[in-house]
Amino acid sequence: MSSSSVLDFVSSTSAVVQDETSNQSVEIPDPPTLIVTHISTNNNTNKPAISSDNNSDRDENDNDNDEEQEGAIPVNITFDWIDEQMRAGVDLRPILSRLLPGLPDDISPSALFELLMNLFLPVQQRQTLEQYKTLDDAVELIRKCKNILVLTGAGISVSCGIPDFRSRNGIYARLREEFPELPNPTSMFDIEYFTHDPRPFFRFAKEIWPGQYQPSLAHYFIAELERRNQLLRNYTQNIDSLEHLCPIKRLIQCHGSFSTATCRHCYNRVNSDDIKKEILQQIIPHCHKCSKNVSQAILKPDIVFFGEPLPVDFHKTISIDKDKCDLLIVMGSSLKVKPVSLVSDLLPAHIPQILINRERLPHKTFDIELLGNCDSIINELCLRLARFEPSFGQIKQFKSRNHTLMNEIPYENLRSSMQKHKRKKPKYSSNTTYDSSVPKERLSSLRPRSFKPTPIPSPPSTSYSSSRKRPFSSLKNSTLFNPDLSYISYPPRRYLFAGAEIYFSSSEDDASDDDLPRKHTE
Repeated sequence: MSSSSVLDFVSSTSAVVQDETSNQSVEIPDPPTLIVTHISTNNNTNKPAISSDNNSDRDENDNDNDEEQEGAIPVNITFDWIDEQMRAGVDLRPILSRLLPGLPDDISPSALFELLMNLFLPVQQRQTLEQYKTLDDAVELIRKCKNILVLTGAGISVSCGIPDFRSRNGIYARLREEFPELPNPTSMFDIEYFTHDPRPFFRFAKEIWPGQYQPSLAHYFIAELERRNQLLRNYTQNIDSLEHLCPIKRLIQCHGSFSTATCRHCYNRVNSDDIKKEILQQIIPHCHKCSKNVSQAILKPDIVFFGEPLPVDFHKTISIDKDKCDLLIVMGSSLKVKPVSLVSDLLPAHIPQILINRERLPHKTFDIELLGNCDSIINELCLRLARFEPSFGQIKQFKSRNHTLMNEIPYENLRSSMQKHKRKKPKYSSNTTYDSSVPKERLSSLRPRSFKPTPIPSPPSTSYSSSRKRPFSSLKNSTLFNPDLSYISYPPRRYLFAGAEIYFSSSEDDASDDDLPRKHTE
């Protein structure tokens, strides 16, 4: 006999989640109080004997129970279960409407699944491992670990020349000009909007179509780990397919790729070469097996849109890899898109984790943070690894710099230097004095003139002032710091290289969670 459990809900205070397609804010409660009811999956077991006289009552009760169980959610939800619901096309509205009676009518399926994950997949912040803190520790871990899991995002492809999304002249900005009717730039990745208007997506597809770019040093570094039989798996969120050019075989393309395309009407699948010409000529590819009168017979590249499930092999492999992994390296990803972002939380607490990224990820905890351009950091790691394992010094696009390591500049030295050269502010008096020797008529002659008095600065505030923050990039002309030859260390576990997107202050009394941390923080 098997049984399952369903949940009833007692809602509490609320928070807000943004719907990607309707661009509306949806108010959701904090994780609700759960009332668990166990339900037998075998209707013939564990049921008390009921006389025939009570059959009608039993039938009525069973019908009531069936209604109560409709829209029930099992206990111990995993994203495997959520993904199964998405694959099956389950409508989550009846379930979530019990919690969120004010759901907008036009909220997308992807937003509903995001709400479900936010509510029922709580993540506990992991604790850092004290034995792994330094850059040397990172090198030693990469040297010795035999089952390295590498999770990559768009940051490893920036140096390849692939257009970015969010800059002033990025893909989103250009799409906003060409397609002003887009409710949100990310709507081009929403399956419902694609059904309505596929043009924005195919405009983007031309920009990133495979064959126009070459892999970065970061790609070749992962390929070298695989060649050395140290790579357990590369889970990539990228859809540029650059991993295939290295090549990387132990690869999971979490969000699919442009390698194949599938008809949305008859599900006929073709290779990317079959639609390449049409994509580059900005012609929406139509399935040759379907009638031209079928408007939905569009050959959509097999990348995962909002509202679509992840590939089957993602859940299959991560369920195995999470128990085999002995080191996690996250490169070039903000880890904001679920369920891929949950990978770092699925690993056992004793597995070390290294971040290689331009910016910190405050919602995650890493043992070692290497912040900056991915290729700059990987190049330094390869230099250090090559002293023990020469093959790391032979990776394509690696720059040997005459085998000279970067100079390490302690953050405290940098702060002291900044304070020493800090410009002194002139002092102003709030009391105005007049020279009695100046004739009154001269003072009178000054009155009609239009002028603005020098403003008297207000007393320094105890709260943090963003105007006193300096971007990391402002140090590029510093005599103390050369981004091509040095990096900044902040003990015990953070390092900044060229390209780091971080702000800090030269003042002792300035501090912020977004800044490079001060001496007493981590």
